Amino acid sequence: MKKRLFLLPSMAVNNIRKNGSTYFPYIGVSIFAMFTFFVFDLIRKNDVMRTIPKAAYANGLVAVGFVLLMLIMVPFLYYTNSFLIKRRKQELGLYSILGMEKKHIGVMMFWESLIVYGIVMAGAIVLGLLFSRLIFLLLLNLAGLPVEAHFSVSPVAIVDALVFYAFVTGLNLFVNLVQVGKARPVELMSGSRKGEKEPKHIWFFGFAGLLALGAGYYMAVASKMDGMIFANFFLAVFLVVLGTYFLFTSGSIALLRFLKRRKRFYYRTENFVTVSGMLYRMKKSAASLSNICIFGTMTMITLICTVSLWLCTDSIIQLSYPHSFSASFLGNQDEAALWAQLEEIAKDTGVTYNDYVCSSFVQVTACREGSRFSPKSSESAPGYPDWYIVKLMDAAAYGRMEGQAVELEPGEALVFSTGPDYGNDEIFIGETTWRVKEELTRSRIARKVEADEFNNWYLVILPDEAALGQAAAVFGLNLSENRLFKMEVSPEGETEAVEAFCREADAQFRQVEGYAGCRDNRENMESEEGMYGGLLFIGIFFGSIFLICLLIIMYYKQITEGFEDQKNFEIMQKVGMSDAEIRKTIRKQILLVFTLPLAGAVCHTLIGMRMVMLLMAAIRCVETGVILGCTAGICIVFAVFYSICYKRTSATYYRIVKKMG
Repeated sequence: MKKRLFLLPSMAVNNIRKNGSTYFPYIGVSIFAMFTFFVFDLIRKNDVMRTIPKAAYANGLVAVGFVLLMLIMVPFLYYTNSFLIKRRKQELGLYSILGMEKKHIGVMMFWESLIVYGIVMAGAIVLGLLFSRLIFLLLLNLAGLPVEAHFSVSPVAIVDALVFYAFVTGLNLFVNLVQVGKARPVELMSGSRKGEKEPKHIWFFGFAGLLALGAGYYMAVASKMDGMIFANFFLAVFLVVLGTYFLFTSGSIALLRFLKRRKRFYYRTENFVTVSGMLYRMKKSAASLSNICIFGTMTMITLICTVSLWLCTDSIIQLSYPHSFSASFLGNQDEAALWAQLEEIAKDTGVTYNDYVCSSFVQVTACREGSRFSPKSSESAPGYPDWYIVKLMDAAAYGRMEGQAVELEPGEALVFSTGPDYGNDEIFIGETTWRVKEELTRSRIARKVEADEFNNWYLVILPDEAALGQAAAVFGLNLSENRLFKMEVSPEGETEAVEAFCREADAQFRQVEGYAGCRDNRENMESEEGMYGGLLFIGIFFGSIFLICLLIIMYYKQITEGFEDQKNFEIMQKVGMSDAEIRKTIRKQILLVFTLPLAGAVCHTLIGMRMVMLLMAAIRCVETGVILGCTAGICIVFAVFYSICYKRTSATYYRIVKKMG
């Protein structure tokens, strides 16, 4: 009785051990996936993440990353399981022929799944406990948060990992049981070597793939920075993924059929074996190639965004906060007196300063329709991107700010845009028309970045105070009450000295009539640096995940095709095919499938960069030259790395097909 009780579990252990070449890579992949899941959940649930200063951004980013990780891991682990069950079908068919009932095979498969589950979770949790603190410190360091923070292990994270992998294991086991249960023993015996039927309606799927891919490409190229940009991004990604799968499935078969019809090409030893072998497993090969293409695209885009963000972090913060300190006043102010007072405060506190800017303007929020700026009303169409901040300034104030005389005739205006050019010869404010004498390309008040479509605002310089008052009245503002006088400077020195400078300036300026307050931007700058550090962490983590997934799919593709082709090459050698011809055939086969995913991934990446740059602009990463340079460099590096990996995996394929008899 005891022997019967332990028979199926012992068979399960022996099966895993004897099929190590199939099971061990699957176990390794699963440990990697669950280690990543467990570490993410540990960081997300750590008490420190709720108490560390400036950690709100990192918390949000880790939470988003965790959801994305689950969405990636479920289909990825299901995909790797499909390779495993195909390799096991012949063995399971043999058990069935020898008299083992399907229910006993099912129980044995359950024990195998349970043993793998235990090994995977033990390995993932142990590795997670060993390396989670190191990864957590990396996140803190990149986000600019205190690295001496205490890291604790949440038991809930362990439970989450156990439940999540139990769900994945149960899903895979259910699929495996259905496949084995529905198949006859003879079908199982030939299942690992069974050729695939050609899918029907390949021209329909080919057309659908082109349509989906074209729609996704169009959305990526024609996208604009509006309220639908994120929804459009995910829709474009979905269409490109769908189109890629359809095109690889239908297009690869159409290509192989075309090559087969070319008799002079097809009836050569290396071409015959290559084309017939690929037709033999066309759907599985197409699925692998489309997944390689998609993961390659995700890897490149993630790395481009990550490297660009790393290189542009200082530029982003400088663009958001050109000065670390500002003091604001309402009404007309004596600039010379306030400036002298600020100099005295800097001298007393021992700080220096640079890039002093003093501006006097009226700020309004206006709806732009072509060249017309108008105030918000009940008839105005709400929503982004028609609403802009407009700073109205008279010529005298602008001249003082820039340190040069500015002359404007009545009815003339100067316009400065911090983003794309204004691009019109006239500007309408209410019912008044102003002729644009010149569109300025630079100003001390802000840096111009033409690629920044998301955060741009306008500066309009009018001839005199009367014209300024007239324009302000359109928006219901009184010039004497709503004129804003702003002093901006970047104090430098010891942290305590800069803090003393800010406190003293606030205390002294409170005595000035019309004082509206001081702003110390250093904390905001540190918060933004923490946000970009968190994004950098997410980018590094997900870039690594996508790359490893890509390598695993390439590896599985080569070893499964190697085992499938082993008998074929053995037969071909018996009928006179030489070792050199085998190598030539393998090279030909790899050449046919090597360039397709790479070319598709590079094409997807280049087309998608328009939308990616818009999304990057939303966080003020607008250094177009840097992003384009990163794109070119990463595409080249990825192509080289991809070539090396394919060469190494093809060597594995060759070693497998050489193990004959």
